[in-house]
Amino acid sequence: MICYEKSSLNAAAVAAQSVAANAFVSFPINNLLTGVAIKHPAGSSSVSLIRGLYLVSVNADVVPAAAGNIGLQLLSTTESTSSVINGAESIVTGVADTAVNISFTTLVRVRPSCCAVNNTTSLQVQATAAATINRAAISVVKLA
Repeated sequence: MICYEKSSLNAAAVAAQSVAANAFVSFPINNLLTGVAIKHPAGSSSVSLIRGLYLVSVNADVVPAAAGNIGLQLLSTTESTSSVINGAESIVTGVADTAVNISFTTLVRVRPSCCAVNNTTSLQVQATAAATINRAAISVVKLA
């Protein structure tokens, strides 16, 4: 008998990590990783998804390296394209060395692959400016 378990991920970064502008946030801890549609090696910045509809939430405390705009955004990469997902971003005006909380939630659709096109999608959380990221988390749940 095969038991069905809905694919889900909750990954976190408890320790502070310094990231450069346009660099990706790593998630060293997989608190929960179920099912077969989501893949995330602990410590990686990349979450891989196969076909389906997913709810994605990102949350982090961010300490900008300098005053100005700082944000997190969700980058989607397939075999042929890479782009920031519209609306999957949050940008605030920060003060150097002062923590701000940044979070967003979005839906992501991954189209089915075929023999000619591989639509497996990789998601990464990207910082828009140099910062120290504290207590970051990403949750991904396959809805359909």
